[in-house]
Amino acid sequence: MTKFMGYQRADGSIGIRNYVVIIPTVICANSVVEAIGREYHEVITIPHVYGCTFDPVSNLEIQNTFIGIGNNPNVAAILLVSLGCETVNLDRVYNGIKNTGKRVEKIVIQEVGGTIKAIEKSKEIIENFINYADSIKKVEASLGDLIFGTECGASDSYSGLSANPVVGYVSDKLVNLGSTVMLTELTECVGAEDILTEQCVNEKVANKLLDMIQETELNLARVSSSSLVDISPGNLVGGLTTIEEKSLGCIKKGGSTTIQEVLEHGQKPSKKGLVVMDAPGHDIESMVAMAAGGANLIYFTTGRGSPAGNPICPVIKISSNSDTFRRLNDNIDVDTGDVINGIRNISDVGEELFDYTLKVINGERTKSEQSACREFAIRRRGVDVCIL
Repeated sequence: MTKFMGYQRADGSIGIRNYVVIIPTVICANSVVEAIGREYHEVITIPHVYGCTFDPVSNLEIQNTFIGIGNNPNVAAILLVSLGCETVNLDRVYNGIKNTGKRVEKIVIQEVGGTIKAIEKSKEIIENFINYADSIKKVEASLGDLIFGTECGASDSYSGLSANPVVGYVSDKLVNLGSTVMLTELTECVGAEDILTEQCVNEKVANKLLDMIQETELNLARVSSSSLVDISPGNLVGGLTTIEEKSLGCIKKGGSTTIQEVLEHGQKPSKKGLVVMDAPGHDIESMVAMAAGGANLIYFTTGRGSPAGNPICPVIKISSNSDTFRRLNDNIDVDTGDVINGIRNISDVGEELFDYTLKVINGERTKSEQSACREFAIRRRGVDVCIL
């Protein structure tokens, strides 16, 4: 089955969820957003620690991420809550969303007269947004209309042998059905460059990918010579020994099809098929970047277990081994331990994951959705200097 009923947006994209979202443009506006969330439980609120920095590189990336989140096809409408003096340009974010035809409104706390008045003003907007979202009729769509993200976190030595290849099997299947699949985590591509560049559609794409990986290596070298920069203590306890070993397992999530495009951080794909995005190995930052790039759904493989989710994308959690699946059953949707135990092969478990994907696309809530796991973080590339 490749057809389903989804939510068509003004720009032609298709959503598998129909969220009303509230996001502050700066940490100083969190209290207003959180107050609305306590009253309207059906609304997705995204409090965070960003929005005010002298660093122009990070400031631009924060703005672009907010624009991408607002334009994600799983979002029906979005309210931006600003303090009024932050470095993030509210109008740029607002217009970047509005220009796609998405329903968007803005409130400036300093202009409306403070927190209480901003909350009351927000309620009027949110009630209108909820009514609007409820009025949207589903349309028939196909898997080729969707974008799928891939992520791995709390990996172990089994991840590259079971969970990641299973996701790779599904990635190949989705690409062959016309979908777009994102591979990210450039810190976890270091050491696997030769494989990935051979997979690229042409030399231009290969060179861009290689340049991004080399920049990632340079940035890591500037931070520290410690192995903890690119491989976590949990990875080491789980049996991984080097970043190369981790990378060779990580890239299997993308499958074996041709890499059609290399994207900037949070950029929306312009081509169908397998694409690579410049996003970090930090699980939450990477998933937020993919959501900003239009991902409808994210596959998250884990060896040691992780509850991490995303505010606007369903996250399917896949364990590399059955022990972790049993211990963290509240957090994990699919177990690939049968591959390790020699009971089933990758394609059999891959078909199970594909079938579950169809259920999620058609509305079944993942474990991360059921537990309201909505973590949010944005990569910071420049010098971290806050305005006081």
